[in-house]
Amino acid sequence: MNKGLKKLLTVLLVIVLVAFVFLTIDILRAKKGKRPMFCIPNPAGAYKDGGTVEYLGLGYKVIDFNMLNGYDEVKVGTWFMDYNDFLSEYKKFEEEHKIEAILQAVVVKVNEKSLSVMKSDNPQELYSVSFSSEGNIGFNQGQEILIYFDGMIAETFPGQISHVSKIEILKQESEIGIPNYVMAFYYSSLDNVKVTINEFTKDALTLTVVDTNEYPYEYFTEYNINKKVKNENYTGVGEKVGEDTENSTSGFTRNRCRIYLENSRQNR
Repeated sequence: MNKGLKKLLTVLLVIVLVAFVFLTIDILRAKKGKRPMFCIPNPAGAYKDGGTVEYLGLGYKVIDFNMLNGYDEVKVGTWFMDYNDFLSEYKKFEEEHKIEAILQAVVVKVNEKSLSVMKSDNPQELYSVSFSSEGNIGFNQGQEILIYFDGMIAETFPGQISHVSKIEILKQESEIGIPNYVMAFYYSSLDNVKVTINEFTKDALTLTVVDTNEYPYEYFTEYNINKKVKNENYTGVGEKVGEDTENSTSGFTRNRCRIYLENSRQNR
């Protein structure tokens, strides 16, 4: 065997060994759901299905599925492996998980087993979303996320979404700002509002309201000040019975006032 052929075989053997090592590492990464390390993205292998990407390695191909229906698998095969080879697999996944709806939202608050979110295109739509089986994958306030669920929303406020198959983080910091009234809804509490009655007479009520919440607690209620008077014809029904006399009014008189609680303001 001449030296030239021997060198060629040695180079080929090294390439095969390197390819085998690369393939082994990327297969192990694929089993953990991780992207390949020794591949380059295939310019023709980007799919508009939610984010699936195809990679080319040294003699092998990797397809990282990231579909809108929640199918999230990493497949390794030869260069002849095709996206549509797994059509039946991700259709079966869709049927098993009964994915019927996708909600794009912004995280407002991270709870122990759920997220409090607002809909991205309508901040007035608020939802409580249970974690998927993956649990808390690093959720933080302000993230933009996609929620895959069975389409069922409990008619409460906020709406309750329980059967979640997957939650995907789209952006670590959404361009959509969270309005103060949404922050107040989730973070302000009546427990942090102190009401002190300063004066209470037959004609007026004076009080002080101190709100120590970061976001003012929005709350109002109606108070009635009733004055009892002597009227033998008063039956107890309605606000006015009989006629007024020199010494009394018929039934009773009522003064109404609405008290709005605002941060450190005195209200009368």
